[in-house]
Amino acid sequence: MDGQKTDIKKIIALKEAGWKEERIAYEMHMDTEDIKEEISKYMGRMTVSEERKQEREEGSRKTLILLSEMQMRTIYEKAASIGAKEALKVFEAERKKECRSRADRRLRNTKLLLRNYHMLKDHAEKSVFGRTQMEESALDILESMMSIYDSEVIIESIKRSATRTAVIVSHIETMLGLYETYCDKSQSREIDRRRYETLWDMYMAAHTMSPKEIAEKQHVSRDTVYADLRMATEKLTALIFGVDGLNVQ
Repeated sequence: MDGQKTDIKKIIALKEAGWKEERIAYEMHMDTEDIKEEISKYMGRMTVSEERKQEREEGSRKTLILLSEMQMRTIYEKAASIGAKEALKVFEAERKKECRSRADRRLRNTKLLLRNYHMLKDHAEKSVFGRTQMEESALDILESMMSIYDSEVIIESIKRSATRTAVIVSHIETMLGLYETYCDKSQSREIDRRRYETLWDMYMAAHTMSPKEIAEKQHVSRDTVYADLRMATEKLTALIFGVDGLNVQ
């Protein structure tokens, strides 16, 4: 899980909504076995928590404590010191949380672009004669996507001009080419090349394939296909969005 804090609430919510573990694993960028383990641990904690709550309720009692003015002042001073330190910890935690949130949104937007790649490419090609000069770069367009949370609105914002669409399509294809070069030169070429081909067959091929079909083609399990898609998409996100596309620990 690469050191990230697991969002167990989201996992449980998806599980209660009827999602299968392998689908949850792909959505959460985790392995299926890790998802099963987290669900099992959560259910165990819930059982222990209920037992402890009952014990506290049965053994609870009120105690009256009288403190002198000096003791109260000492407590206030210590509390102020501790409060300042805790405030700094909270600030740093919130900063890291925001960085992770932006990384998650970039990963989400990469998946969105891949799922809509063929539609965007077709739109750009059919509208080629309607293009106009435009100073907006691919990174400008990608950054504008970060403040939009509705997937349909994001796609429509890209399609609002043929030039905008063509810029994004060209950027995706260029970065995908760089990713392929990286895989071909990787020390783990066989694995990285398989991940590239899995992503290509899933989203980019003229006739895209399902995870089951890709598993049969690559002679691997569907869990491996989902893991390969996660790794490939994360690598492509770093290329499409630049260094800021990398997840921050």
